[in-house]
Amino acid sequence: MYLNSFFVNRSEGIKFAKLSGDDNLIHLSKTAGYNSIYGHDIVHGILIILKFFKKIKLKKNYSFININFEKGFEYDFKIKINKIKKNKSKNIFYELVQKNDIKANIEIKTSFEKFIINNKIGNSCKKNYFITDNIKKRNSNDTVPAELKIALNYLSKYVGKVYPGKNSLIKEISIYNSRKNNDDKLSINSSLISRVFPLINNFITYKNYYIEFKTFIRPELKIKLKKPKNKILKEVNSIKENVLIIGGSSGIGNDLLKLFLNNKKIKIIATYYKNNIALKNKNLILKKINIETDLKAIYKIIKKFNPILIYYFPTPKIFYKSIKDKNLIKKYRKYFIEIPIKIIRFSQNFKSKFFYPSTTYTNIGSPYSLIKSQAEKKINKLNESKIKVNILKIPGVNTKQNLSLIDQKLPNFRDLLARNRKIFKKTFFKN
Repeated sequence: MYLNSFFVNRSEGIKFAKLSGDDNLIHLSKTAGYNSIYGHDIVHGILIILKFFKKIKLKKNYSFININFEKGFEYDFKIKINKIKKNKSKNIFYELVQKNDIKANIEIKTSFEKFIINNKIGNSCKKNYFITDNIKKRNSNDTVPAELKIALNYLSKYVGKVYPGKNSLIKEISIYNSRKNNDDKLSINSSLISRVFPLINNFITYKNYYIEFKTFIRPELKIKLKKPKNKILKEVNSIKENVLIIGGSSGIGNDLLKLFLNNKKIKIIATYYKNNIALKNKNLILKKINIETDLKAIYKIIKKFNPILIYYFPTPKIFYKSIKDKNLIKKYRKYFIEIPIKIIRFSQNFKSKFFYPSTTYTNIGSPYSLIKSQAEKKINKLNESKIKVNILKIPGVNTKQNLSLIDQKLPNFRDLLARNRKIFKKTFFKN
């Protein structure tokens, strides 16, 4: 049952940024949020938790609190608190729900027990802060204990500004209320578990609190595009059909969009939804379209600008999930199988060609690879005689998606176009 709800507006976010020192733009700028991996600016996770504590009137008779963030919270949308009753358990469980989506799970244990805390974490980063009387005073005017509020505020600042910093994500927080220490020093220690899976273990010690928390590294994508080779420019300028790039805001779609803009004789239509396209050109038409809910808008473009080359690059926002997560598989299936097949079937009545990017399957067991493999089989079975479909298995390249998860040194797509004949021919429908 829902026992309460609360809102967080942007003015509260600005105020919290000043109090905590976490002025990461992902929390404060609509533009930075819109062009981030989240698609919108997000509320400080710690601000959400502090407001939650205030709403439930958190008392001091707890020994353990665990918070698990599933997704980022948005400003100005109601956050519902759902209290879950579980039999034969001394723990209290809550869900924080926004827009009918569970975005955080919280467990509070009220019985006092001895917890075994593992401090054997090698340091990737370590920071010490001395908490002055002035800081204590600024954090004392609330129902939440001042020591807890101070520790969580420094947690927010540390994650957003120190380590890992910009575009980072707090995944889980465990608060232990069992230490006895009157020292005014607050310490934060971090250990990067693996470069392959960029998960960081961290812990804070301050007063009677020991707080463990997990964070993800979210590197900012920085791509330096080389000037295209003459053979690529020559091929681009020879195109006579109009071009539709579905998902042209980042990655390969955006790279191709910039290449096609060299051809001034054709119309280039690029769609986006979450991430804006910061390009202007007389022959460029930009359309904000949610392909999940408005495929008719895509159909209208195909019909109006026929003949047309269609390049399909939309990808849902990706957060760390279990490989067995049903919602993730459902989302992938919709984006990579159901929607492209609908577009191909509609396009057979027009003079269209359809480019579908697949993968070289370096990670066979991943949900992405499994769904892409299924997509290839289903698209090949269509056997549409009136439309040319090119499925290209693309090796690892720089995209906003993969670099927002793991920092790798990969080639850009135009580099592959220049040196790989098969990729060149498939991309420009020369096969």
